[in-house]
Amino acid sequence: MNIGLFGIGTIGSGVFEQINEEFGNFSESTKIPAKITKVLDKDTTKKADNVIITNNPSDILDDESIEIIISLMGGIDFEYEQIKNALNKGKHVVTANKAIIGEHLAELTELAKKNNVMFRYEASVGGGIPIIETLEKQSRNNEISEIKGILNGTSNYILTKMINERASFENTLKEAQVIGFAEANPDSDLNGDDVARKIAILSSLAYKTPINSSEISIRGIQGITQADITDIIRMGYNIKHVAQSKNENNSISISVEPVLVKKNDIYSSVNNEFNIVTLIGDKTGELQLYGKGAGKDATANAVVQDVLDIIEALDNGYSIDLPEFTNVNELEDNNRFEGNYYLRINKKNSKGLSLEKVLDILGNYVEPEHINSTDDYTFIYTKETNSDRFKQLIDELDLEPDDFFYARILD
Repeated sequence: MNIGLFGIGTIGSGVFEQINEEFGNFSESTKIPAKITKVLDKDTTKKADNVIITNNPSDILDDESIEIIISLMGGIDFEYEQIKNALNKGKHVVTANKAIIGEHLAELTELAKKNNVMFRYEASVGGGIPIIETLEKQSRNNEISEIKGILNGTSNYILTKMINERASFENTLKEAQVIGFAEANPDSDLNGDDVARKIAILSSLAYKTPINSSEISIRGIQGITQADITDIIRMGYNIKHVAQSKNENNSISISVEPVLVKKNDIYSSVNNEFNIVTLIGDKTGELQLYGKGAGKDATANAVVQDVLDIIEALDNGYSIDLPEFTNVNELEDNNRFEGNYYLRINKKNSKGLSLEKVLDILGNYVEPEHINSTDDYTFIYTKETNSDRFKQLIDELDLEPDDFFYARILD
């Protein structure tokens, strides 16, 4: 069986090594001999034994001997078009592109069904964690009501260093870029876009509802300072960037935001590039999956597992079921995300708000439970309220982004 590979960057080269260079047990895991025979890449001078490298996608898409396309180019528009072209030409597709899956999952699923081909994307969420396959199986006879998780290795690495080594956000980001844990442009990791795409994919599958990641309320980690870290640790908490979705009576809420967790919470011990995903179902209760959320070998392995699943299905004369999106629900407000809140306000803020004025405004929305104060900052821990109400408080305070930071305390 011949395979076409679109993109031979970090993950693509890992997939090539595992399939063509026997870095693993690929050939022993399939009865049908399979190799990557053609690669799409901008640089056609790259060398690979017994492989044609081209910069023209038609050289691969029009090759009838190629049955599977592995698409790992990155970006959105060009790869999106090539995935559609591959499906329309009757080729099975495997991809790790969460940006495309997070926005076009329902469309591409229907296109695969129309052309009677298989479409797999395990590596789009959680790197080496088999979360999508697990979720697909769990949601057959188990009604999933909630999903939450740490889903980005870059942001988790930065927060781990800031907490454990008390390093600044800026210095930690630079270090992450040097060692390859952060991209040269890390915006989608830091502002929450990457996590929003992943929770959109998981929520779409769990709730059988097409969810576009652009509809999700997100907050990134850029506003966290060492002043926050110091007080949060003193109060017995840790801070993590968490995605969470809930489905209650077919009404869905989704958030991506920094949250505080108790030091003895399992989420507190998920560090560096590791991810965790929690599924809550009516039959199983709480299930948790943990593992590397990033990295060449772990992510490439997830891609290769999808390829092996497709080959096994073809060998045995069946097709892997594609998800059904039987519900069409709008995302609701996030007022069902409830909890106590942490709020830090700089005493020298752009509006000149005094502690008295802050507490006066705060009292209209939620009651304070604990207040710490230094020469430069006021740290407030509130009683329970919901996300929408606390956001109204923030809007009324109307401070500049550098003047404050807040986070829900995750129970």
